[in-house]
Amino acid sequence: MKKIIHILPVLALTAAIFFNTQVFAVKHLVTVGNFFFNPSTLNVIVGDTIRWQWSAGGHTTTSTPGAIPAGALSWDAPINNTHTFFEYKVTVAGTYAYVCTFHAPGMAGSFSATAFTPTLSVAPLNRNVAASSGTTTYAITSNTTWTASSNETWCTVDPNGSGNANFTASFSTNTTNVVRVATITVTVSGLTPQTVTLTQTASTVGVNEHQMNALLVYPNPTRGSFKVDARNLKEQVLEITVLDISGQEISSRICSGADEYSFDISKHPKGFYFIRINSENTTLVRRIILTD
Repeated sequence: MKKIIHILPVLALTAAIFFNTQVFAVKHLVTVGNFFFNPSTLNVIVGDTIRWQWSAGGHTTTSTPGAIPAGALSWDAPINNTHTFFEYKVTVAGTYAYVCTFHAPGMAGSFSATAFTPTLSVAPLNRNVAASSGTTTYAITSNTTWTASSNETWCTVDPNGSGNANFTASFSTNTTNVVRVATITVTVSGLTPQTVTLTQTASTVGVNEHQMNALLVYPNPTRGSFKVDARNLKEQVLEITVLDISGQEISSRICSGADEYSFDISKHPKGFYFIRINSENTTLVRRIILTD
């Protein structure tokens, strides 16, 4: 019987590399008895383990030369009442044939290994949450390890996980009068990252109907150029800021003394924007639509 030296350390190293991507490897049991392997054929996935377990007699499990995939490790191990099991981790896709060297060719077996295919889905695509701080969850369906990240500092997520799981997104209080959106990206090696969003309601603290009527933005929708009519706040120093849908500042300027002020956002992408005007004692917000 041939001796394979250092097979276990090599397999351990291979497993350590492999498990950086796969999580749910399976161990397949093959019973070794007098003149049989049971089951004699298997379908496995790369990363799975074959375990030959002794039940009677004196046998081996020995890979058939030339009948295993290129690059796969060969093996030759006794299976008897002293050496009661042997395990082999599959690292290469393909078909493997093996025998008991004492009882070949009648005592033979085989298994076919297919490559591991990672999967990933995330739901829902968006969560709407209140302006106050809190947490919410998203459901991940996957067969491997994954990472998650947020593009906004006010929204944080569990960075790592594996398999089917719920992951938590935490968000701070929205203190501005602007709806804000965080994009959460979930990544699995070998797949296109998936993104979901968390949309947080704007704060309404300090804004009443009378104050809101003091601000007029026109034309709305606009193709880029628009005006802010602030004549009701003419005597105050105003800070007028244009923000995109995620709450990122596009432009800002200090204004005073005029009835209206002109702005141009034609170089920015089409969609929703917010006009925020800070006066000495209040904050007013208007939404504007940029169209073609």
